[in-house]
Amino acid sequence: MIKKFFTTTAAVALVLTSVSLTPLAAPQKPEQVKPANYSKDVSLTPTLEAIVKDSTGAGIKTVDFKKGFKYDFAGKGITGFANDSADNPITVPIQTNATPLTGEQIKAMAADDGKTAVTKSSNGFPSQRFVVDVSKDLAAGNAIQLYWEGKTLASGLANLSAWDYKAGNWVALNQAEGNAKGEEIVLKAEIDKERFVKDGKVQAMVHDSGTLTDSKDEDFSMVWFTDTQYYAQDFPEVWTSMTDWMIDEYKKGTYEYAMHTGDLVNNVIDEEQWKVAEENLDRLDAANIPYGVLAGNHDVGIDTLNKTYDYSIFARYAGIDRFKDKSWFGEAMNEENQNHYDLFSFGDHDFIFLYLGYGRDGSAETVAWANKVLKQHADRNAIVGMHENINSLAQYVTEQARVVNREIVVPNENVKMVLSGHHHGANYRVKQVENEDGSTREVLEVLANHQGNTAPDRGQGYLKKLTFDPTDETLDFVSYSPFENDYDFEQFDPAKESFTAQFDLADVKAKDNPRQIETDYVAVNIYTDQAIGQDKDLKSGEVASAEWKGLSKNTVYHWYMNITNAAGESEKSPIYQFTTGSTAPDPKPDPKPEPTKPTFPDVTPEKPAWAYEAIERMAAEGIIKGHPDGTFKWRDGIQRQHVSLMFDRAVDLENELPYKAFKDVPKSHPNFDAITATQRAGIFEGYNNLFQPKSKLTREEMAKVLVTAFDIEAKGSHNFPDVKKGGWSDKYIDTLYAAGITIGSTNGKFNPKADVTRAEFAVFMDRALKYDETH
Repeated sequence: MIKKFFTTTAAVALVLTSVSLTPLAAPQKPEQVKPANYSKDVSLTPTLEAIVKDSTGAGIKTVDFKKGFKYDFAGKGITGFANDSADNPITVPIQTNATPLTGEQIKAMAADDGKTAVTKSSNGFPSQRFVVDVSKDLAAGNAIQLYWEGKTLASGLANLSAWDYKAGNWVALNQAEGNAKGEEIVLKAEIDKERFVKDGKVQAMVHDSGTLTDSKDEDFSMVWFTDTQYYAQDFPEVWTSMTDWMIDEYKKGTYEYAMHTGDLVNNVIDEEQWKVAEENLDRLDAANIPYGVLAGNHDVGIDTLNKTYDYSIFARYAGIDRFKDKSWFGEAMNEENQNHYDLFSFGDHDFIFLYLGYGRDGSAETVAWANKVLKQHADRNAIVGMHENINSLAQYVTEQARVVNREIVVPNENVKMVLSGHHHGANYRVKQVENEDGSTREVLEVLANHQGNTAPDRGQGYLKKLTFDPTDETLDFVSYSPFENDYDFEQFDPAKESFTAQFDLADVKAKDNPRQIETDYVAVNIYTDQAIGQDKDLKSGEVASAEWKGLSKNTVYHWYMNITNAAGESEKSPIYQFTTGSTAPDPKPDPKPEPTKPTFPDVTPEKPAWAYEAIERMAAEGIIKGHPDGTFKWRDGIQRQHVSLMFDRAVDLENELPYKAFKDVPKSHPNFDAITATQRAGIFEGYNNLFQPKSKLTREEMAKVLVTAFDIEAKGSHNFPDVKKGGWSDKYIDTLYAAGITIGSTNGKFNPKADVTRAEFAVFMDRALKYDETH
């Protein structure tokens, strides 16, 4: 029976009990904290400071600087153990047979430095337990917080728990899923000393309870979409609806992998169409959805006379750079990503998805490469994606399709299915194929392309969900349009739109059930109400500061910030530590000489007051030189060629990419060297072999070039209402905002399409240089 209702898969989760968790408040983790954590030889009257932000963009009402205490492996009073147990450790008493942590593991856990101590298990539950003596700092009113930072597997579930001495059991405090990117997780929770402290000691534990077992009989699903060219050209809202649905359904767990079989755009040289495609692919990347794409005939430049296919534009938007770091990406046949394969497993069922790009799918080079990789992965179920295979009558109409069938599909017994688009229609056929040993197998060939060649049949937005049932080895195809909220395109035969076919899955055995917990840093933080100072009425992104007087020499001190925004939401910072030095104040470096008078006649301390210092610093360092008449013309939009000049003067650019000639930048161009340097560094790409040196840089383009040039990796999200979430520039503006380089305009907007003035770019680059110096 065809399953038309997409249901959410059940998730195994640990139920958090007994302790209520406070949701993350709008104030964010402070940045550029000074004195830096673990600083030594600090002045006896230091100024405590940090950049404070609010995720909503609202102002900061107060920042209270207070004393704290911290217990971690950099100090004393903490011991640790590692264990691998058959039972979930939260369900059993404290395991006394655990192994003490080694000196190397303790060193890795002593600081938040990216170095981790790993405990693995093949089929059990790995855990790390910590015993912390906090008896010195249990004064009334002090809050006790457990803090853990580390990782687990992408399929893992990291849990933080504490031993309840009154109840005699572990209590779950917080948990978080792993992620495919291997990003670190932070788990923290405040605990009640009456329940969780005995004889001055706290027992905390982290363990991994993730990864489903014995999944060989569970249904699994993937999504197939194709021929989106008219959505890119005329109906971007249709593609947006498909992407919205794919993201929502992936979050629900209704499918695990997606495949696109070509014609992302309708006109390969239309940049606006590629921007629509890029925006939707970027959104899939941001949602961490495993997927692959191949090039259709509209995605490549075709020279019919010489029978050549130019993949350069396709490679720019959907090439190896987009996929090379994905965990499921296997390899590409060449740098342009004409052919590639993905390796993906649905539970215990291993697949290879082979993508053959248009025009060269039947070439001798492709045949040799495809046969090599299919034989290397002969134990995996193989699905071949092509742009053009069968037509609406379920027939081959090209020699390329016949070659792929004869020389790739037939010889490789693990190939079970070929998916294709191109031809308008929906159809399928089951072919009987004779294997080398004389036995036979079935190969399913399926066509789907819901975009008609004439309006209005170009914007339906249908895709297909494929659900595999290992118990009876069937495969359900369901045709659905998120845009229309409708099943089965009415112009096509419903029996060919949604149907059930046999799919002979390769035999599997239940695999090991790997789990892993790794700690980067662990601490018990004690937050007191002992005030140091207060700063107030700050804008998001400004520096909060307070002076701490009366400190003793050669002494360790701990402090934190309690940040409250305009809405009254509060968040405590981590606890920071420094050690004072002698009584003498820290020597300060000689400041850079400031010009005694303005460098440019049209730039004064009064106008533009907000940019004057940045412009003068840029001029003093030789990064900007003004116009031939001596003026800076700070109100003018900055030209792309002048941005290249500034980067060339300010940054040691690396030649990461091959030289690319621009038609409008000959070697005789006065800024040829600088433009070439920024192109080879990946800062500027150009389009259609044009650089457009005199074109003005927009604010969203500014975000991209600064993030790229300075390799900024700050994490955070902006809240600008005029920046499209998931748009091509959204991630760059996120990063620039998180780094404190931009806080937007006075009206709370970012104005992404507006030109950047020369003064504005000087300010942004000045901030980026400062950020680069401190990171």
